[in-house]
Amino acid sequence: MSKKPVQEIREMILSGELSAGERLTEAGLAERLGTSRTPIRSALPALAAEGFLIPVGKRGYAVKEFNDEETLRSIELRGTLEALAGRTLARNGASQEVLRELEKCLIAGDEIFKKRYVTDDDENLYSEMNIRFHRTIVENCQSPLLESFIDRLYHVPFIAPSAIVFDKVGLDRAYELMFRAHGHHHAIANAIREGDGERVESLFKEHSKIQFESMFSTSKKTSRPPKPS
Repeated sequence: MSKKPVQEIREMILSGELSAGERLTEAGLAERLGTSRTPIRSALPALAAEGFLIPVGKRGYAVKEFNDEETLRSIELRGTLEALAGRTLARNGASQEVLRELEKCLIAGDEIFKKRYVTDDDENLYSEMNIRFHRTIVENCQSPLLESFIDRLYHVPFIAPSAIVFDKVGLDRAYELMFRAHGHHHAIANAIREGDGERVESLFKEHSKIQFESMFSTSKKTSRPPKPS
């Protein structure tokens, strides 16, 4: 299965193939990626929401400028605020509906990793599960102000839980990082279920470090998945 345009464009930005400030057009990207303009039209606002692009003119976009230091600080801040949201949810007591939604996310992640390796096709699957897991906690912490702060951070480049890029680190390293992160998901959900706010807070702060590793580690891309041992 070929990659979705949103994945390809994201990876082109990370690799420097699309440079900071470069104007992007639907027609130009469609020709470059060998696809129609329709998927490009939906990919551009999605990447803008992740912080990779900025709107230019009426319907255009340009690659956003960013630096590693700013991104690291934003990831740390997101981890701190999400830790507070998770601690608040645990202390207040999560509803059965929230616990069921978190469990669905855990099952979806387990399904990705049960083959004991990842492929390029798993990138979007993990990304979608990851953002659902994080948003379920943030949106149910019963603090609109805290939720609004975290939502703003999700619009800083690389910060949203959906901003997972396997191509940046290679498939072997991606499996290692994301499997470890999903282990955190299980531990966080269990601590929320038990009402252990301090444990949730500690786990979230550790969890946020993996985002930085996945974004800024360097590794040669693995062309085929590792064989299960």
